[in-house]
Amino acid sequence: MQLTSKIYEAADMSEFVEMVYERGWTDGLPVFPPTDDKVVAMIDYFGRGPDEVIGVVPPGEGIATVEKIAINAVMAGCKPEYMPIIITALQAMLDPAFELLRVQATTAGPAPLAIVSGPVVKKLGFNYGSGAFTGTGHRPNSTIGRAIRLILWNIGYGRPGQLSQATMGHPGRYAYLIAERPPDDGNPWEEFHVTNGLKSEDSAVSMFPVVTHDQITPAIGTQTFENSVYVMVDSICHLGNFRAASQKLLVLNPQGAGILNDAGWTKAKFRDLLVERCARPVRDVKRTGGLSTTYKTHWTKVADANDDDAMVPAVVGPRDLHILVSGGWGSASSQSIWINSVHGEMVTRTIDWSWE
Repeated sequence: MQLTSKIYEAADMSEFVEMVYERGWTDGLPVFPPTDDKVVAMIDYFGRGPDEVIGVVPPGEGIATVEKIAINAVMAGCKPEYMPIIITALQAMLDPAFELLRVQATTAGPAPLAIVSGPVVKKLGFNYGSGAFTGTGHRPNSTIGRAIRLILWNIGYGRPGQLSQATMGHPGRYAYLIAERPPDDGNPWEEFHVTNGLKSEDSAVSMFPVVTHDQITPAIGTQTFENSVYVMVDSICHLGNFRAASQKLLVLNPQGAGILNDAGWTKAKFRDLLVERCARPVRDVKRTGGLSTTYKTHWTKVADANDDDAMVPAVVGPRDLHILVSGGWGSASSQSIWINSVHGEMVTRTIDWSWE
């Protein structure tokens, strides 16, 4: 196989590490050497030509060929069988609905979150239990998330102070991936990708542009249903990040989802309840000042600014609130995470691969 990328040589690992930092090929963490044999193994497994173009990655408009993607996957420490997931994730981010240019370049500094669901979760050994957002030593979670970041860094040139104008940044801009709990291991509800229009037997990756990531922590003690819902609603509607027309993601641990399911709440029914309750009166929202009214998620797009008693929805409709079951078993005091999007929408793609 003929690779076209320029060859760089290093005498040893120490020299390689220093070269990577000097040339800006890393986001700050060490990477693995993308040797020819490792890169070729990645490409061979995927079965497509090294020069095939998957897309153009903003804001730097770098050309993401299979070869360039494989190089970054090797640098992240991925196995060849992770390539179909990485490429599907990139294709999802390149969907116009995701608005990757804004995600990469905006001052808000959001991070793309990869959500993996379906049979691939168990097949490749993703962590969906304790520490689900960190991977906790599970290679697929950590290295696939890192490969996505390196692609955005090295091919898209989304680098702070250069083409990325993030003022504070986001901790998810290293490796940001979570896997859904399978239905045979504590997930009582319809699978995430099924809710988003795919078949149960499909494996999928959903990319969500995240600006806010908060743990919802009710007071420790006996929680009623109303207590829990009140805290969730208040968290989702807080004025510090009130984007009326943006999408939201609520992640429940299996214990929290199980309690709701046992009480007769399907995922769709519970989602509809939250959509109905997640709102703030105009008088509250007015006090925030807010963005230009031309901004697509400005609250005046969905409420009458002249009626102080009118309610401004934090979630416009059911399609804008996604619910995922993941994480470890634990008390009601730490059973959920809510995530707010910025600019674009979540995009879900089938991973067209069998891993047989």
